[in-house]
Amino acid sequence: MKVQEIETIRKQFHREWLLIALGKVDDSTTTPLTGRLMLHSPHRDEIYAKSKNYKKPALIVYSEDSFPKGYAAAF
Repeated sequence: MKVQEIETIRKQFHREWLLIALGKVDDSTTTPLTGRLMLHSPHRDEIYAKSKNYKKPALIVYSEDSFPKGYAAAF
């Protein structure tokens, strides 16, 4: 896939987990801005398993603004 804005990639998938190779990052906020989709799946465990073999900086993100039932985020 080509390099796209993170939000553009998220909008292409409904209720899926995404592994995105990072492109441009806002240095002042460390917010990922662009990337290239490496893998998508409705199953988080599949994305996590594949990400262990990925050597470059990557982002794992859910495509929706809210998580599926039973999931939470901590910062």
